[in-house]
Amino acid sequence: MLNLFKKNNSYPKETQPGNIHIQDDHLFYEDHTNEERVNLSILKYAYVEILGEDPYLFLFDYRQHYIPILQNGFSKIYPQLSERFGFDNALFFKIINSKKEQKHRIWIDKKETNYQILTDRHSDYIDGLEVQTTPPLFVSWDTSYEEFLKLNIGHLYESEFETSYFKIDYPVRIGSLVINNLEFYYDENDRQNIAVQSYFTTLYADSNSDKSYYELRKLWLEEIPTDIENAGYERDDQKYLTFDLDGIGLSICYTYDVDSQYDDGGTSLSINNYRDYSEVIARDTIELNPETTKILSFETWLDFQPDYKNNAHVIAVPQLLNENAQYHNAVWLANDHTFGFTGDQYAIQFNRTDISQIIVQNVLPAKGGGYVEFFVRLKSDDLVAIYYGEQNALDAYVQPLQELLGIEVLTPEPYYNC
Repeated sequence: MLNLFKKNNSYPKETQPGNIHIQDDHLFYEDHTNEERVNLSILKYAYVEILGEDPYLFLFDYRQHYIPILQNGFSKIYPQLSERFGFDNALFFKIINSKKEQKHRIWIDKKETNYQILTDRHSDYIDGLEVQTTPPLFVSWDTSYEEFLKLNIGHLYESEFETSYFKIDYPVRIGSLVINNLEFYYDENDRQNIAVQSYFTTLYADSNSDKSYYELRKLWLEEIPTDIENAGYERDDQKYLTFDLDGIGLSICYTYDVDSQYDDGGTSLSINNYRDYSEVIARDTIELNPETTKILSFETWLDFQPDYKNNAHVIAVPQLLNENAQYHNAVWLANDHTFGFTGDQYAIQFNRTDISQIIVQNVLPAKGGGYVEFFVRLKSDDLVAIYYGEQNALDAYVQPLQELLGIEVLTPEPYYNC
């Protein structure tokens, strides 16, 4: 290791306070007095950068880390990192004493090719994906979250950001392409009875280059009728194409080293479902008792904001509201302590015990026009946007809403739409 660091490989003077050190598989450093750490066991790539005349070692595990080379202790930990990962030391030491803003990759985790283009071609892109179990299992794009979890072909896991995902445990065939990994975001609080909305993975060629992008591009232009001029863009900094399959979008994206972007050697593949599943909502209807249900109609235009695809509380508009509110937006309160708000097609229902506040926020015209937003704040502190309308359109309903629901209605100070 000592031969790698000759006398002419000099570090700049460490003038910044801190305590950079390595413990087990983690590198610890200070960022604005906060201690941060890098998980070295999942390190993906490393760069040397000059920002504002100061040198940084940029590391990416699952997020970005700018490690000041001028911070105390850096010269002690860099040889350990370089020996472990095989950094390009010649390039590193060439750059760190420069004052010119620049960045250069000094290491990337080499990935093996994780996809295969089949010689036997398949044309079932529109229908779904095939899990490579024994025997293979074909899964329709219309398969719901609750149905998918019952197939026993994968597992749930939690990411470093405490977000849940479902990962398929087998390779997957999509048309004439077989990929080793495929997963989707999963939230048990989201609607479970509609199709999985988005799958994703990253595809690597053994060259850790845009070869993966161009191979998929070639395959799908051959097999999926596409107007390349309207399919996306292919710039020097990033290439992005989407192939439409009757409401299913196959998208590939490759990002290069430009400004704040980093080339990780992989092509991002996403599969997005834009199909209409509103018939599911028609089954989610409730019957309200006309004798005990209280209704307040809004005699003003309001745009209903909740989306049935990602909010499990969205239901069909109860028939009682259609009859009594004369198709105006309205709020109802039932005798079981549930209440809700209606739009043209859908409604959203809450339990009063889950709500802490209602917020009516007016926004004043400035660079943009004025408007009002209507939110429900859950006791979990999440905000649910309900309505969007004309400025001050809901002012007259603040007191009636509070009296009807028995929930505090806040009217924060209006701010300007700058």
